[in-house]
Amino acid sequence: MILCAGEALIDMLPRDTADGPGFYPATGGAVFNTAIALGRLGAPVALHTGLSSDLFGQRLSDALAASGVENRAAVSERPTTLAFVTLTDGQAEYAFYDENTAGRMLSPQDAPDMAGIAALFIGGISLAVEPCAAAYEALALSRPDLPVMIDPNIRPGFIKDEAAFRARLDRLFAVADIVKLSDEDLAWLGMGTGDVLAAGVDVVCLTEGASGVRAITAKGEVHVPARRVTVVDTVGAGDTFNAGFMAGLHDTGALDGNVPSDADLRAALDLGVAAAAVTVGRAGANPPWRAEL
Repeated sequence: MILCAGEALIDMLPRDTADGPGFYPATGGAVFNTAIALGRLGAPVALHTGLSSDLFGQRLSDALAASGVENRAAVSERPTTLAFVTLTDGQAEYAFYDENTAGRMLSPQDAPDMAGIAALFIGGISLAVEPCAAAYEALALSRPDLPVMIDPNIRPGFIKDEAAFRARLDRLFAVADIVKLSDEDLAWLGMGTGDVLAAGVDVVCLTEGASGVRAITAKGEVHVPARRVTVVDTVGAGDTFNAGFMAGLHDTGALDGNVPSDADLRAALDLGVAAAAVTVGRAGANPPWRAEL
């Protein structure tokens, strides 16, 4: 089973109403979206996060169950994180309301039951804020035997302590098998893909928008082009790619901590790109079911 560990929140998506512009509350969060997409693609998956007992937390729990995701969350009475989304030419920008929330206040003492877990995925805004960032880092560092995929999903406006965030990524890259970065992430880090590999990573997945995605290893790279699609919005696109990539490796038995073959990487990239193309073609983070592919 793949354990996804990171934020689950409510995306407040822009909607036109009879009274003017408004917002629709949709379940979301980068790691939550990846878990949902994995479940819909048929991979065995669980989610560890901080969930609220409020009405939004219940919606998140219900959504996990509906997509076949095992819930291994720590539940508290703190409120749910809200992310207000604005779209410009289909590109999403976010304003987060995260102080003292159930997700933000997760601590290392809230570590989940690891029974049956064979791989770990972490990332998202949860790696940029305390104390939850320390909780997810501790989880990754505590299980060096597990294959680990990381997507830092860098949101510069959400990072309050850049030095601490960069130092955390250095420690996590040292134990990661796979790191997924966008070209914008790589530019912000000021690193090349070779630098990321030198940190101890086996595979760098570099997403480049309309140019597609590359899986880069010490031996070379595999490129898969983007699919032509009419973009409705990009919310959840990268999260869905992550799920497709991990599900593809799971399908071929290559999610085992060894460096995947070029054939395994191509199959995983193909599934990630196909799944993400469906997500960007409809509103909100609504990953496809396997049958839709």
